[in-house]
Amino acid sequence: MRHCAVCISLFLASMLFTSLAPLAAQDPVAVRPVPVDSLFPEPLADQRSPRFALSFPAMLTHAIDTQEPDGYGGIREALEFGGVKSLVRLSPGSDDGLGVELALGAGIFTLFDAFEDDLDNFGWEGSGFLALQYKPTYRFAAKFGLHHLSSHVGDEYLANYGVTDVPIADGAELADGDTYGFFYVRDSLLLGLSYQLSPIVRVYGEARYSMRMFEYMYCYNDYPWQAGGGLEIIFKPNGVTSGLGYREGWGSWYVAADVSMYQESSWFPSTTVQVGYLMHSPLHGERFRVGLEYYYGRAPLAVFNHADGTEPTPWDSIPLEQYIGIGIWYDL
Repeated sequence: MRHCAVCISLFLASMLFTSLAPLAAQDPVAVRPVPVDSLFPEPLADQRSPRFALSFPAMLTHAIDTQEPDGYGGIREALEFGGVKSLVRLSPGSDDGLGVELALGAGIFTLFDAFEDDLDNFGWEGSGFLALQYKPTYRFAAKFGLHHLSSHVGDEYLANYGVTDVPIADGAELADGDTYGFFYVRDSLLLGLSYQLSPIVRVYGEARYSMRMFEYMYCYNDYPWQAGGGLEIIFKPNGVTSGLGYREGWGSWYVAADVSMYQESSWFPSTTVQVGYLMHSPLHGERFRVGLEYYYGRAPLAVFNHADGTEPTPWDSIPLEQYIGIGIWYDL
């Protein structure tokens, strides 16, 4: 699997470099500070893409121990805060929708069991990236940069397991339940690719390699690779050529699917599918969505995905969760 991830990264890099020529041939180059949009479209169904969101997953199966006597995990509440913004862009003077830019993204994801009496905050994750994003044509875009993820168990969750003295000593276990530590960290190189197959269909992929990885109690993780990708169908043209814009109207229906895989979890394909209605602001580059979401994969909070560091977690030992929920998402 390591060789497969390396091949994916090399393929993305080759696609990036072979697409440099079209932009280099265009003159003159204009400097545009703080453009309203981003050259690399953020994935709709990627659960950790920075955005503002509120969703209510109804758990069909759950892995995070909720101290409930049955296997039903109840209804959770997920709150997200964040966004992605272009800082500065170099683009052809005739078209500011193409070029090279420096982009910044940051967000917080929090998960609550707000509809139960005995638990509240499961935990939270902070993520962010700084990347060079490149768009030589209206079909192709790529990005390369640094990505950070830190995942933490919530204090109220720890309190309900009888943990009173903090910090816990290295290697210690909680009083009850499975072994969860306080946090999980990945600092990674990322390489992403996006391609607009048609005016309504887009595919994308991304590979990450963690340069620094702390697992739970400061233990190094030996499986740094992560890969993913997805497919989006927005039933209204997405601008494949200059001048092709959205039709007039409120918005558009969309379908999106995203798959995320971690080497530490034996490349299990955690899958998210969204169906909903999207409203887009061409003047400000923002998107508002409402829809349904289905998920099947490893526990959404990375800190709850235990790996002992000696070998990747086999599929039959991965803490899997499944839910269907409703949500609203606002992409900056």
